[in-house]
Amino acid sequence: MQNSKRPDNGLSYTLRTAFSYWNRTLLYQLMFSFWYFLLFFVGYWYLLQHFGLWDLFMEHKELVQTDIAAFNKKVEEISRLPQARNFGLAFLFLMALINPLAVGLYAIYRKIDLKEKINFTDVFAGYQGFAFFNFFAFHLFWIIIFTYANALLLLGIVWYFVTLFSIPLMFFMQIRAFEGISLTFKVLKKNFAVIFISMAVALIFGLSGFLLCGFGIFFTFPFIHAMIYTLYRQYFNEVK
Repeated sequence: MQNSKRPDNGLSYTLRTAFSYWNRTLLYQLMFSFWYFLLFFVGYWYLLQHFGLWDLFMEHKELVQTDIAAFNKKVEEISRLPQARNFGLAFLFLMALINPLAVGLYAIYRKIDLKEKINFTDVFAGYQGFAFFNFFAFHLFWIIIFTYANALLLLGIVWYFVTLFSIPLMFFMQIRAFEGISLTFKVLKKNFAVIFISMAVALIFGLSGFLLCGFGIFFTFPFIHAMIYTLYRQYFNEVK
């Protein structure tokens, strides 16, 4: 399959289209958010318990109210323990396991384009078949690089953008991860302003639900993926 750039429809069109995908699939996106955050918090809690870090934190919990500086020092000491490093590694695997959920949203948006019936099982499209292992491996690779790149904020942002369309390209066009990064970079060079502004709006709106009312993030968080899919459809043609 090949890709080719479509004519630039402009920022206004991009925002309207993304909001349309988001607005028409709220129930399925709520399901996505439910499973995403459930797996995240349950997995995070389990790992804290498994590596004994929760008990270590609880030993010093009174310092939170009496001496926050001392508590931060204890946290720093705990973070240098071997089990803390093992926890960090396990957390990377946890995130790589959760993130294929986003593929389900892309599958749902595609069904809207094709006017096909959407099923709740579509949310788990990223876990079906051998393709799951590709998504898992890519997300593990992605988060490892992002963790180190994020030490310098600018590099973390660059890594986020040059991999922005990797998953949709892997899912819809069955291409390799590194080829997806190359294609994404080519599109970014020609359309950076629209893509950057669109994703900035998506990130602000996606996080606004938490800032405004906490649980609102269950509704707003998936908008980020609606925007990614919209941009993907705008700048890539799938040609057999």
